[in-house]
Amino acid sequence: MKFLGYDKVICLSPHPDDVEYGMLGSILKFKNTIFDIITTSVGGNFDSSTGSTRKKECLNVVKSLSNVNSYFLDEVDYIKNITEDNFIQLVESKYDMKTYDAILIPPEEDTHQDHKKISVIGKSLTRKLKCTMIDYKTPHTLDHWIPNMFVDVSNHFDEKVKRLQEFKTQLHQPYFHDESLNHFHSDYQCCMRGLVQVESFRIIRSYL
Repeated sequence: MKFLGYDKVICLSPHPDDVEYGMLGSILKFKNTIFDIITTSVGGNFDSSTGSTRKKECLNVVKSLSNVNSYFLDEVDYIKNITEDNFIQLVESKYDMKTYDAILIPPEEDTHQDHKKISVIGKSLTRKLKCTMIDYKTPHTLDHWIPNMFVDVSNHFDEKVKRLQEFKTQLHQPYFHDESLNHFHSDYQCCMRGLVQVESFRIIRSYL
C-alpha cells in the first residue's frame, strides 16, 4: 500500500522523534511509499539530551525499514539560530523538492516554537510546486487544530511503541508514558468506526 497513493514524500522533523512519534505507524503501514525524513536539528536549545546520542537513537528507530531514508541537517545547531531564507536555501541545495509528491510538516497550531518555525518553512519550500501539503499531529499540537484524515495504525501500534523505546533519552518525558501514547492515538469518532488506534493528519492543500 501507498500513503495516499504517493511514491515519495518528504517529512520535516524539527527534532529527533517528532516525525517518528507523529506518524511512524503510517510509515510502517504504507511500505510502498518512500519516506525521506529530514531531521532539522539534534534537539532544542534548553534540552540537556540534545546531541549525537539523540541522532543515533533516531537512526536506530528506522534502521531496518526499507522505505525510510533518515537524514540530518548537520549545518544547523539550533532551529532558532537560522533564518527562514537560509534554511530554505539549505534544504533546496540538498534535496530535489520536485521529486516529492507531498510534504509532511508539524502544525503551526503547536506550542513548541521550533515546530511552528519548521511548519512555516515547509509551506515556503513548496510555494511553487505541485506538492500536497499535510500536517502531522505532534504531542504539542493545540486542541483547536482539527485533523481531516486518520490512518488506522491498530495493526502497527505495538511495533511503533516498541521502536519508540529507542529514544532512551526521552522516555522520561510525559508524552512517552503509556497513558499519553494511548491518548495520542485515540479519537472518539474513529473508535465508533472500529478504528482503535489512529494517527491524525490535516491535508492543507492537494493537487489532483
